[in-house]
Amino acid sequence: MKKIWQVVFLIVGSIIGAGFASGRELSLFFAEFGYASLYFLPIVFILFYYSFKLFLTIGSKIKYTNILDVNKTTNSSIFFNLTIIIVYLIYSSAMFSGSVEVLSSAFIEVPVLIFYIFVFGLSFWVYKHGLKGLFKINAFLIPTIIVLLIIYSLYSTIYPITDIPYIPSSEKAYILPVSIIIYVMANILLSYFILTQAGYNLSQKEIQKSSFIASFIICFVILICIICLITNGAVVMNASMPFVLLTLRLGEPFPIIFMLVLFLGIITSLFSCIHTVCSSFSFKNKNKTALICFSTVLLISLFSFEKIVNYCYPLIGLFGIILIYKFIHSSLPSKTCFQLSNNVIHSARKHTKKKNTSHD
Repeated sequence: MKKIWQVVFLIVGSIIGAGFASGRELSLFFAEFGYASLYFLPIVFILFYYSFKLFLTIGSKIKYTNILDVNKTTNSSIFFNLTIIIVYLIYSSAMFSGSVEVLSSAFIEVPVLIFYIFVFGLSFWVYKHGLKGLFKINAFLIPTIIVLLIIYSLYSTIYPITDIPYIPSSEKAYILPVSIIIYVMANILLSYFILTQAGYNLSQKEIQKSSFIASFIICFVILICIICLITNGAVVMNASMPFVLLTLRLGEPFPIIFMLVLFLGIITSLFSCIHTVCSSFSFKNKNKTALICFSTVLLISLFSFEKIVNYCYPLIGLFGIILIYKFIHSSLPSKTCFQLSNNVIHSARKHTKKKNTSHD
């Protein structure tokens, strides 16, 4: 069971990044549509469950060294692989920018440049030591983030900062189903390599249990957070980091505690994402490769966290739909064709046997 929980926390940790834990992502894809978005959570659960199961299964038999090896199973083009790397660089930049923003909010007196240098150096150090440490970090960190999000959300729901809850525009209601799908697909696109690595040597039962528990935890936290965001009105909804804004009114030490835990949650996503990007290149000098990747991420992160999430995440979600289609298309048809041909052979044999018996 310990092995399953390690996988669960790694999955949840790859989903709960800067966008999720800060509340920005949940405002954009869910709460903006009001309480109607809650009715779609079962669909979110199903999409997450089967996506997790798909990629854990793909990685269960073969240990893939990089994301391009995983993509080979779908006969992906150079353009597709290049797009995946660009997407991961953009997402890493969002995590980088988010982590700096959290630190600068918690420690206003410290120059922002110090935080950029700190995050850059920390990311490089973790990359050199591999992802093994993430299992240990996530085993403690992810439950802490989940508990804090639930506690702060419940408190802010019972004692909202306003008596006027957020009222969604009815004109946008038709976008809700699309928004839900884009949200899930964006997260799967950004975590599918980690999923294949996490699935190595797992049995089918372990894969099913890990997928179910991870999907349930994610959907439960989304439920609590959506209600909180809607209850606290448009001011919180439109904030760059809604949950950071909500914790500020609680007074010390609550904002500092939440921001530090949020920072740790963000950088775990940054570590896993940057590892995915760097491992895609097969250059001999890995340190130089990492330095180029980190420098690119740093430059893109100079755009604001809010802009990256608002404009890039929907596009990432659309590309995620293509990704899922490619993997399903490459795995299902062959199996289906095999089953069909098998059925035809068996039915032919039965027919021959019947003919022989009737002749006798």
